[in-house]
Amino acid sequence: MLLLALVTGVGITTPGAARDPASPTPIRVPSELRRENERLEPSGVVWSAELDRYLVVSDDTGTKGRKHRPWVFSMSRHGAFDSAPIVIRGIDELNDPEAICAGPDGTFFLTTSHSENRKGRTEPARRMLLHLRLAGRALEVLGRLDLAAARAPNGGGLLEIAGLDPAEGPDIEALAFHHGALLIGFKAPLTSRGSAVILRLEGAPEALRTGRITAGSLTRFGEPALRATRAGASVGRGISDLASLPDGSLVLLANSPKGMPGDGGGAMYWLKAGDSTAVLLHEFPGLKPEGVTLAEDGRGLVLVFDNDLRPPLWARWPLPH
Repeated sequence: MLLLALVTGVGITTPGAARDPASPTPIRVPSELRRENERLEPSGVVWSAELDRYLVVSDDTGTKGRKHRPWVFSMSRHGAFDSAPIVIRGIDELNDPEAICAGPDGTFFLTTSHSENRKGRTEPARRMLLHLRLAGRALEVLGRLDLAAARAPNGGGLLEIAGLDPAEGPDIEALAFHHGALLIGFKAPLTSRGSAVILRLEGAPEALRTGRITAGSLTRFGEPALRATRAGASVGRGISDLASLPDGSLVLLANSPKGMPGDGGGAMYWLKAGDSTAVLLHEFPGLKPEGVTLAEDGRGLVLVFDNDLRPPLWARWPLPH
């Protein structure tokens, strides 16, 4: 049984945190795939029973001459990428995809970050929430919308709905289809208390089909405190992915947002059904856990790690108890 450490309002207590059941190991990348992609930075993962593969999204796709290819990568249950990507039909570009999760009836949801690029711009290809279905070895777009276009009943925008500072730009990195609704996790900004925010979108398939979020369907789901203590200071973390578990609980991955004090590496948390306090499962010193999903057998978790310019990593993990 995993020994768990509670997240407090001040920081994280690490005694009793679980040991790695298996250290993250490199994902095997075929030379053909490496030639077609300048960088492979896993940012989200989900299991596809139809393909008998994990679908993995990467922050960057393509090469310098042709970037932002509308591709998702497929990975075997043994941690090897296939030589050819899975093409998303219906869009020309995919810029900064951050999360992918299972949806209803064998479909998938995928989101880009909706954040500004290095030049301070947010092109349409960077502001997409997609609803996808498999068509052979391709993904077809069933619907899409721009979350930044969401409006509260009082006229406020996406960040006002989230209870976040509207002067700061969003960075969305997490999705989970949970109890019939789509959960959307923010990496940034954090609240004034340094907590992360999760939104809940009711009727997601219809919203994406019409490209419109009806008033009141996008609401605040929770504000988990995901904190680390570094050099005597409390450091807030944002959500880098979510996974919905069969018992109604959620697993959260978290990292320090860009431009914020470093946390020394990401962490994994557990949010029990009906609870508002996240429980620390494990710290990953020096690593950036970016994607988590229920494993193919339903008995554990699979994680992927953005390893910058080094080979991407993956790991298996037991379900929390």
